[in-house]
Amino acid sequence: MVLSECRRGARVQVLHIHAEEALALRLRALGLTAGATATVLRVSPRRKVFLVGTEEALFALGAPVAAQVEVRP
Repeated sequence: MVLSECRRGARVQVLHIHAEEALALRLRALGLTAGATATVLRVSPRRKVFLVGTEEALFALGAPVAAQVEVRP
């Protein structure tokens, strides 16, 4: 499952980031690391933007980026 498939309120564990190195580094800096817990706080009506929170940050991800973050419930 990937982050872009999650619903509002979902609490997930990050398994892997399938992105090129520069993007993966940015996501890791926001706290999206393997084993980290993230919460989907909001999802835009057309599922284009995801507001995500980790212990370290609160940030918005576009659907293409969220689709590169593999998670499990």
